Amino acid sequence: MGGKGESIQLPFRTLKIIETPEVQGVHAIAIGVDGELCRLDEDWIPIEAYARPFPMSIQHAIVVGDVLIATWIDRELMLARMGCMPLDKPFRNGVERGDLRIARELEHAILPEGAVWAHVLDAEPLALTGMDDGFAFVLWNRGIYAFDVTGVERWRASPPEWPELSHLPMSQETVALLETTSTIEVWSRAGGCLRLSKSNGSKIGSAHFELEGGLSNVYGTETERLLLLSDGRCYQYRDGARVADLSTKGPIQHALRMNQEFWVLSGWREEIALRNTGVEVLKQDEVVVQHLVNDEQLWLLTNDGYLHHSFLTE
Repeated sequence: MGGKGESIQLPFRTLKIIETPEVQGVHAIAIGVDGELCRLDEDWIPIEAYARPFPMSIQHAIVVGDVLIATWIDRELMLARMGCMPLDKPFRNGVERGDLRIARELEHAILPEGAVWAHVLDAEPLALTGMDDGFAFVLWNRGIYAFDVTGVERWRASPPEWPELSHLPMSQETVALLETTSTIEVWSRAGGCLRLSKSNGSKIGSAHFELEGGLSNVYGTETERLLLLSDGRCYQYRDGARVADLSTKGPIQHALRMNQEFWVLSGWREEIALRNTGVEVLKQDEVVVQHLVNDEQLWLLTNDGYLHHSFLTE
């Protein structure tokens, strides 16, 4: 890897970088704000020119083994897709957005270019997570589904409900899925948590957390949950008890667990280290999109498409 203080410019404004440990010769993939995909080597350098397999933004994406599972959505055209892209070969460019306006009938539906398999979705995908050697996702008002990496359904469950939260706005909207050792946790905007069996989707339990705002994402370990709110507030729970309540300058984009000891938060023009002993903040000129670790160095991705060495933990 490059030395401390180095900055690397990616070929597009990047939403997310996902590491690919099971793909030989590929260290990670970068996902752009307009649906661009690019494979990166261990120095964050593009292996080949980026491509845009489908002319929509990518809403959710995960790596399962040697494939990328992604969902694309265009709310104006009311179109959504899910597909599986191989990571051992370059991505390929697909059609332009104008072509989607023409091919509106289902039998003529255009799918992401180069996909191993792809599906037309009849509802908005709300959340996606890896699950053993497959994945699980939620479709608005349709249900919760578990697939294997070949696109074959394993099980499905009814749309999640939290009746005790029905008096709250958007209380039934799923915002996150979290895989644990034996369960899938389904989280609602109002703080509801539904636990399902990974093996068959059956309900194991349900709970809710008191929030002063709308939930945007959840990160967790075996004993901790980090609840991120849309306004930048962060609640940390350990063994079911709240141990930290943090207000930040704006929405937190990402959270990373460091060395099983503390959390690094990608904040609104700030980096935040959330430790048992307190909070450290390092200001940035740009919005911090994500933190990553490589060769024991902490890196930050900013919304202008640059990767920088982070000095937060120095």
